[in-house]
Amino acid sequence: MDEWRVIDFGKVDIRYMMAMNESILKNDEGNTLIFWDPTKSIILGYFQKADVELNLKRCKDYTIVRRISGGGLAFSDDRGRQVNYGVIGTIDDKLFPLDVTDSYHQICGMLIDTLYEYGLNADFRPINDVIVDGRKISGNAQTRWNGKLLQHGTLLLDFDIKEMLSLSNIPLEKISDKQVVSIEEGMTWMDKELPEKVEMEKVRGVIRQKFEERFGVQLVDSKPSKAEEQTAQELLPKYKSDKWNYRI
Repeated sequence: MDEWRVIDFGKVDIRYMMAMNESILKNDEGNTLIFWDPTKSIILGYFQKADVELNLKRCKDYTIVRRISGGGLAFSDDRGRQVNYGVIGTIDDKLFPLDVTDSYHQICGMLIDTLYEYGLNADFRPINDVIVDGRKISGNAQTRWNGKLLQHGTLLLDFDIKEMLSLSNIPLEKISDKQVVSIEEGMTWMDKELPEKVEMEKVRGVIRQKFEERFGVQLVDSKPSKAEEQTAQELLPKYKSDKWNYRI
């Protein structure tokens, strides 16, 4: 059975974490699963513009950073009830399919299998969402580099829709209860679906188990290599710069 690395970074600066995502992709240390704990942050997709998506004056308490993958905003509030993950591996057209949608489906399968374990009716919605009874519970993004892919995403255990909307460019007086309810109808989270709260550590443990089963591998607890740490430190000034994060 092949061994893959698993690295749990815990709670770290989100700019460092985005630098490390890129570093692991661009070094060659083997297929890897990573986790990190949420901090109060807003992660922009590569093609988004901060001042278009956000009311920056209202975002002062949040760390804003851009990632190298596309897609929409990833928002983490004070509740800290999200499992953040990344998968980095070689595109081999089997475990990591060449077709983008198929690769999303394969990797998101570990989240779907996890939600099944909790008795939830989970499914994949192309191109990159996991849903429960038709409502989004996980958003994911992907980028590819030199025959490898990086997919990262979040599984929601709790979520504050009203807070997210308050940071957007929608005027506060126009954020109505009806609008909150409308968005809530399209989203869900584990605390909402289950009779009692689940521990994030336990959910991560189930994801690890389902990952091993789905990919037929053994996960071995690890740390970033010296080369990965060095590359991340070299990339970090980019992720701290207004030029990168705000495209100015």
